Amino acid sequence: MSLTRLFRLSSLIAALLIGLLVACASDDQATTSTTTTTTTTTTTTTTATATSSTTTTSTPAPTTSSTSSTTTTTEAPCPTDVGINVFWAWVIDSIPAGTPERVAAGGRGVTGGIDDEQRAMEELLAGPNVLETEIGMTTNIPGGVQLLGLSIVDGIAIVDLSGAFEESGGTLGETFRLAQVVFTLTQFDSVDTVDVWIDGEARDAVGSHGIPAMGLSRADFSDVRPLILVTSPIPGEVVGNSFQIEGESNTFEATVEYVVVDGEGLIVDEGFTTATAGNGEWGTFSIDIDLDPPLDGRAGIIVFETSAKDGSQQNVVEYPIQIDASAATLPEDCAS
Repeated sequence: MSLTRLFRLSSLIAALLIGLLVACASDDQATTSTTTTTTTTTTTTTTATATSSTTTTSTPAPTTSSTSSTTTTTEAPCPTDVGINVFWAWVIDSIPAGTPERVAAGGRGVTGGIDDEQRAMEELLAGPNVLETEIGMTTNIPGGVQLLGLSIVDGIAIVDLSGAFEESGGTLGETFRLAQVVFTLTQFDSVDTVDVWIDGEARDAVGSHGIPAMGLSRADFSDVRPLILVTSPIPGEVVGNSFQIEGESNTFEATVEYVVVDGEGLIVDEGFTTATAGNGEWGTFSIDIDLDPPLDGRAGIIVFETSAKDGSQQNVVEYPIQIDASAATLPEDCAS
C-alpha cells in the first residue's frame, strides 16, 4: 500500500468529513441519512462468511400510491442508526475492464410505520444525499419518477413506476437505472427477482432502448456490478472503534483486502478476508475491525483486491467514515 496514496486519500477524508459536520451544524432540518444493515456471522477475525437477512411480509399486487419523488440532492448529510441500502452510480477508476461506472451503496435510516422495501424505493427515487454527491455518487433515474405501487409475492417484487422512468438516457443509463432498482430491492430476503411496471401496466421491456424489465436479478447487470461492493459502513457513517466492513465480492481466490486509515492518512489497521465465493462466483464477506489504540474523529476505509498479474490495486472502494470513541452515535451537532 502506497503511503502517497494514503496521504492523498486523507485530504479527501478530511475535506468531506469537515463538510459533513458543517452541514450538520448549519442545517437543522436535514433529513437523517443512515447506514445499511446486513446480519452476518464471522468465522474468524480474518475469514468470514455472511448472508443478508431482512424479514418482510409479502403484499398484494401494486395498488398503493406514494407521493412524488425526484432525483434532486437531498439535505441528508448526517448518518445515524443502522438501516437500509440505496444504490447509486459511482465511477471506480481501478476497474480493470469495462465501464468504470458501477453500482455503489449508500444508506438510510428506517422509521416506523412503513415497510423497509417501500422506504428503500422512496429514498432511491429521492436521489443521493449531500455526502454521497460530494464523493461522486449519482443516479441514472430521471427526476420526477413516482412510486405508484410495490408488491412482493413469492419472492417476486412488482414495482410500478410512473412514465418518467422511461425517459431516454442511452443504453448504459437506462440499464443502470434498472440496476439501481434491482439492487435496492434484492437486498431484502423477501425479494428474489424484480418486475418493473410502468403506469400500472406490466412491461416486457422499458425505455427507448427496450431494456428487459421482467424477472430481473443482480446477475442481469454484470456490466455495472462491481467485483467488490461494500454495503456497510456507508460513506460518512459514524461508527465506534469496533465495527464490521461488509459486502459482496467476486475476486480471485475470493480474497478481499482492506485498510483503515486515520484522518492523517496513516494506516491503523489492515489485512484481508476470504469471501464465501470467488473466481467467477459471487460471495459475501464480513471483516471485524477492532481499533487499538482507539481513534476519535475522521477516518477512512479502503477495500480492494491485488492483481495477481502485476500487483496493482483493483476494484478499489474508498471513502470517509467518522469514528466516535464513545459509541456509534452522532456528533452533537448532528443530533436531532
